[in-house]
Amino acid sequence: MLADNDYLTRIGRLSYLVSYLEWQVLGDLPHLPVPPLPELELTRLVGGTTDRLAQTFSSPRLLDQITDIPTREWLRRAGELLESAARDRNSVLCARPATVDGRTVLYRWHPAKGEVFTVDDAWLDAAEQRVRNAISELARTRVARIQPSPRAVTDCQP
Repeated sequence: MLADNDYLTRIGRLSYLVSYLEWQVLGDLPHLPVPPLPELELTRLVGGTTDRLAQTFSSPRLLDQITDIPTREWLRRAGELLESAARDRNSVLCARPATVDGRTVLYRWHPAKGEVFTVDDAWLDAAEQRVRNAISELARTRVARIQPSPRAVTDCQP
């Protein structure tokens, strides 16, 4: 039996928010005041998992190459926030349907990792809030220097 539509919508919204957080970081990479670094090339990163992105941005090897302190800290924090989001997303995507208190929901059962819990409304509320807070934090502390493209300006002229 499928879970109810509201529950399934919430699962989808959480997944979307994690993807939004990923793109929030990836979309800013070309505009960061950093030297060209192979580790930050979009073509290398766009197919990666949330966890892989988190590892990349948290890597001391990468961070040591970034001399602009606000940028280094923003990327480090982005890595931490993506790691948290990856745990939430994976908890949902690796859970299995179960009937709990007469309702079909997801149940995360991975005793080896100490992850045994119901993905219920309270859990989804908390996970969604964590990701929304991450999005807000990265937007508030944004360091990208986005300049309008000269081509875009000339394309708009008659």
